[in-house]
Parts: sequence; structure tokens; C-alpha cells
Amino acid sequence: MKFEDVDAFVFDLDGTLIDSGKYHAQAFADVVLDQSGYRLTPEEHLEVFASHSLSFCPILNERYDLSLDPSTILAAKQKRVKAIFKTELFPGAREFLDRWRGKLPFGLATNSPRKFVDPALADAGISSHFDAITTADDVIRRKPDPEIFEVTFRNLGVSPSKTVIFEDQLLGIEAGLAAGAYVVAIDNGQSVKFPPPVPVMKWKDLLNL
Repeated sequence: MKFEDVDAFVFDLDGTLIDSGKYHAQAFADVVLDQSGYRLTPEEHLEVFASHSLSFCPILNERYDLSLDPSTILAAKQKRVKAIFKTELFPGAREFLDRWRGKLPFGLATNSPRKFVDPALADAGISSHFDAITTADDVIRRKPDPEIFEVTFRNLGVSPSKTVIFEDQLLGIEAGLAAGAYVVAIDNGQSVKFPPPVPVMKWKDLLNL
């Protein structure tokens, strides 16, 4: 699909526009260590970011016979993220946003809560870039369910088939494809096996299109 034929762009936030995965994973690991004494491995740091705190706690419980309460861990993790987080856009992301701003409507669709999203966008100086912002607070079902994208499409007033979604994780890619959009996988350095025929690109590569 040529971008000239597109009606809108929809972006994921964590791991796609901002390099936040390491902070979410570290916060989760810190809370798990504090509440159970278990120290996550480097591989599990990647696992937790590729899933979600609520779904990864039961995995750890079964794997190591722990008794982590997902809701308690999630609440403590969100506080910890706030304490350690620094907003860092991936190289080329700001340039891409600036290049297409005003030419196409932008949507943001993220599994993160509004209380994290708004400050992160403000810190990065890109709050005003988006015409529609959909967070975990705005839907019943998170990715990989397509609801968050469907809500974003409605708010933008665009057709899924004429929209490009930028994602970095399989959960988001699955949701985007289920919503009927064209999906581009952002290569942020993580070892993710993306399903063909989804193209995998860095922001600097997208700047050359």
C-alpha cells in the first residue's frame, strides 16, 4: 500500500513510538521481586512486555508456584512506572510524525491507561499531533481484541481498509489485522517473529518512503 492512497495513520504508543518497554518490564520485575522474592530473568522481561501484567502474573504463579495477585501487581507496577519512566521517542519517530502531520489524520490506540498516556505524550511534545486518542480506559477489551482500533476508526471517521496501523507487538498486529487495516510492524530491536505478509520496518526506513 502506498501512503498516498491512505486515509489515516493509527499508532500504538509503547514500543512503537516511545521506548517504554524497558520501563514497564523493570517496574513489573521490581514489584514482583518486592512482593514474592522472585527475580525475573532477562527473557521474562521481554515476555511481560509482549503480554500484559494481568495475564503474565498467572504464568509466573504456575511456573514458580507463586501467589501473585494480578490486580495488586498491576496497581503497584503503575506507580513504579511513574517513578522511573522517562519519555524517549524512537529514532525517526518524531520526524515521521512531523512529515505527515496535517496531511493525514492521526489516531493513537494503546493498551496503556490514560493516566500514563497523557503525560507521556506531553513529555514527548506530540500531544497535539493526534486527532483521536483511544486508551485502555476507553474500551472493554484490550488488544488482541480489535475493539480499540474500531473505536479509533469511528472517532476518526475513516475506513479500516484505508488505514495504516503501526505496531510493535504480536498482540497489536493481531488486533489491527482483525480490524481490517493494513499493518506495519515497527522493528524496535526486540526479537519478535512477525507474521507474513506484515512488513517490518524501522522509522528511519519509513522516512525514505
